[in-house]
Amino acid sequence: MAKKEGIDISLVPGTGRGGRVTKTDIINYMKSGGQTQTQSQSAPAETVTQTVVLRGPKIHALTGVTEQDSVKRITGMKKAMTKTMTESLSIPSFTFSDEINATHLIALRKEMKKVHPTLSILPFFIKACSIAMLEYPVMNTHVDNDLDDEGYIQRYVIKKDHNFSIAIDSKDGLTVPNIKQIQDKSIL
Repeated sequence: MAKKEGIDISLVPGTGRGGRVTKTDIINYMKSGGQTQTQSQSAPAETVTQTVVLRGPKIHALTGVTEQDSVKRITGMKKAMTKTMTESLSIPSFTFSDEINATHLIALRKEMKKVHPTLSILPFFIKACSIAMLEYPVMNTHVDNDLDDEGYIQRYVIKKDHNFSIAIDSKDGLTVPNIKQIQDKSIL
C-alpha cells in the first residue's frame, strides 16, 4: 500500500507488533499529510529501531538490531528459497521427538545437586542449544518480513545473543521468562 501511494515506509511510524507498519499506520500518515508523531508516542519504549544501510539505497528500518548483530542481504538461491519458505508458513507444523541416552548427564546432575540442590536438568539442555547455535549461527536468525517486488524476503539478521524463552507451568499459570545472553552464562 505504501509503495502504491508513493510513501517512503521508513518515514511511517509503526504501531504494530515489534514496531511493524500496519495499513492503519499508512492511512493515518496519509491523513496527517505526511506528519509523523514522535517515536516515543508511536512505538513502545522497549522497541529499538536502527536504520540499516547495505551498499546502495536506504532500506526498510529493522527493529531490535544491535551493533553486534550482523545484517545480511538475501540473494540468489537463498532468495528463491525464502519465497518457498514464506509460502510454507500456511502449512501446519509438526513436532519431531527422539530418544537419547542421558545416563551420563543424569549422573553429572546428581553429582552437582550435592552442591546445588535446586539444579534441574533443563539448564543443561538450554546450554547445549546455545553451544549448537555457536556452531550453526544461522539457527539464531531473525527474518525481516519486508518483501521485494517479486514477493521474496530480502534480508535476515544473524543475532549475536542467544535469548531463550522457556514456558513454565507455574502456580500463577503459564509463564514464559526470557533468559538473555545464554552464550555468556554457565549452566548454574
